[in-house]
Amino acid sequence: MGTSSAQTQQGVDVRSDEARQFSTEYERLTDVTERANLLLHTDDGGDITYGDILANPDDIVLNFRWAKAQLARGDVRGASATLERILVLDPELAPVRLYYAIVLYRLDSLDEARAQFDRLRGMTVSPEVSSDIDRYITAIERRRKRLRQSVTLTLGSQIDSNRNAAASDKVQLITGTPTTVTSSTDKPTNDVSYIGALRYDVGYDLGYQEGHEIFASMTGYTSDQVQLDSLDLGSFSIDAGARIRGGYWVLTPSANQTVQSLSREKYLTSRTGRLRLDWNPRPFFNLNGDVSYSDERYQNTSESSALRLHSGQRYGARLGGNYTWTPHSRTTVNLFAGKKEAARHYYSYDSLSTELIHAYLFGGGSYISASIRHGMDVYRDPDFLVTGNSPQHRVDRSTRTKLTYGAPLAQLLPSDLFGDSKTAGEVYSFLAPINWSISAEYLKTTSNIPNYEYHNARAQLFVTRRWEF
Repeated sequence: MGTSSAQTQQGVDVRSDEARQFSTEYERLTDVTERANLLLHTDDGGDITYGDILANPDDIVLNFRWAKAQLARGDVRGASATLERILVLDPELAPVRLYYAIVLYRLDSLDEARAQFDRLRGMTVSPEVSSDIDRYITAIERRRKRLRQSVTLTLGSQIDSNRNAAASDKVQLITGTPTTVTSSTDKPTNDVSYIGALRYDVGYDLGYQEGHEIFASMTGYTSDQVQLDSLDLGSFSIDAGARIRGGYWVLTPSANQTVQSLSREKYLTSRTGRLRLDWNPRPFFNLNGDVSYSDERYQNTSESSALRLHSGQRYGARLGGNYTWTPHSRTTVNLFAGKKEAARHYYSYDSLSTELIHAYLFGGGSYISASIRHGMDVYRDPDFLVTGNSPQHRVDRSTRTKLTYGAPLAQLLPSDLFGDSKTAGEVYSFLAPINWSISAEYLKTTSNIPNYEYHNARAQLFVTRRWEF
């Protein structure tokens, strides 16, 4: 019974956290992909100083490189002024005007940016630049709309070395007695799963000058195991909230309801309220944090009659920051603290963890992201089915490392792959924006109780397509 209890709790905790983690990483993946797609292949002018500009104020090439150096440092407004000065000297420089239009777009000066892109349309530019111009004009028109909608579809597969989160040690405690594990179901099992996720986002600009908006989203997620059908995971969530903007800060209150299932049986309904604050003291530096409260209601399934004992409240807090070293490179640090109050105190715990993420964006929309997260969970009471008469409280420490590389299919597909017909162009236009990513992840959890000590290696392959309208 002690082994079964440990395995059941391990499965519940791991699956619930997995669905939450996928939702968070889904947003990160979308964000880094969009940022990667906006980069241009340029020299950043890192060796240029303002003294060089003062010595040669009319040197167009030098000024252009200085503007790139300003952009690399996050000084977007300074770059705007430099580019405007160059265009006064020579208004027919299409590359400079393109940069200027993009900088205006980043400054949210949409009318001015549109005027520059329209002027570029009348100049002699390459087909690639013409495509960039069309893409930015489409983005400007989309941002001008008060109602914005998007659909994101992700399909993929993953393989796990220990999908059932079985303990690493062959000896486990049952009512305090060390017992050798003999059942194959209690041993680590590798498995392949097929994953699909579909998300719909809608936002509405309330019409204020500050840019206040309301938003909502629906996300469905499913993971279908090839062998371990009892671990098939499903999740459906609805989010709604508002973004209240004020100069350098954004306040985001939101509410969420999530329903999760294991082996097609509903086992968890969670309702969450969250309040987030973002503060941008510098263009290259962002501080953010949030607090949350969740009411989690578990229900028993045919494979477990004790899931209700996990029901209770979850409290969370996070403090984080993003530092953009260059337009290509960004580091994120997060500190998490949480508390779970369950129906039984041996399922209640306090948690503390920290996370470090670094993303680097290459040219052409490709990127690489590396992360490491380390945390500790301290449980409130001992579980007598596991520890027997021992007063030993469970303490888990986990470390998760992950490396991801992604890129658009456009990098792999020549533009003339399907020929030059209209139909071929439509096929290419559909496939080119699809982003693919491959990830490698390793999770190791150590515990003072051998029943909860395990590790898992995972590889993932995803393709993602986003439609905005």
